[in-house]
Amino acid sequence: MMEIRGKGVLITGASSGIGRALALAFAARGARVVMAARRARRLRETAAEIHRLFPQAPGPSAILCDVSDRKSVRRLIEEAARLLGGIDILVNNAGIGVYGNTWNTAVSDIQSILSVNFYGAINGIMEVLPHMHKERSGLIVNIASVASKHGMPYLGAYGASKAALAVFSQSLRAELAGTGISVLVVYPGYTETEFFSKEKHVGGGRRPQGPYAPPSRVADAVIRAIERGKPELVLTLSGRLLTLIQGLLPGLAAKAMAMMAGRLKGRKEYSNEQTKITDHSPFPKPR
Repeated sequence: MMEIRGKGVLITGASSGIGRALALAFAARGARVVMAARRARRLRETAAEIHRLFPQAPGPSAILCDVSDRKSVRRLIEEAARLLGGIDILVNNAGIGVYGNTWNTAVSDIQSILSVNFYGAINGIMEVLPHMHKERSGLIVNIASVASKHGMPYLGAYGASKAALAVFSQSLRAELAGTGISVLVVYPGYTETEFFSKEKHVGGGRRPQGPYAPPSRVADAVIRAIERGKPELVLTLSGRLLTLIQGLLPGLAAKAMAMMAGRLKGRKEYSNEQTKITDHSPFPKPR
């Protein structure tokens, strides 16, 4: 069990969506929060909202950071450790996505996704571990996705980046046993975020209809998992069913994904040279 109050928490990708909701949820429980992202204005707005909603909570700090840049992450960890007097909880939440036919996705786009979703989290982990080893305590929370549990249609690059993060986290957890440092992997499903407006769409598929989970619900579930010391958190009933079916009936899981691909198949497809088309669909991406 972990007491949130008074803990020093660093959250990446905190300017919107799940990251912003987590900053609010941690602040509501009396944590000392440092928020990191690339959008200064949105970070300031979230900090101001925390001040307004929780005037008795320790004032949050906001730091600009590009998680794909190791030097930027090193500066972030050092500054956050100074502001917080040590980092008790690191939440690797920053992420980007591409939606559409996997074979239409440019290799450069796949590399960009990996640089943020996977290597961005790795940068944070590698920089924070010396601090946590020194204190012989700490928690690393990695936000993966239900899409990393089984390859989902039109989410090949995104799901692969999150699957890599999940497997890395599981190995790291085993190696850190007995050190006082723990790892929580979170697998959200479709979530109502504004991140979809920046997601690249390469054609071939359309988003499923909602309803999607509000970020606040995801954040509250993550907080409860932290307080209870859980190693993994699979959100949504469909995510838990997929995990179960994949283990017991992998053939059925594959058929279900093929059926999903058929239902979501778009009318128009784009070539690899047209991958700069932006998705303005009203449907958000899964986290």
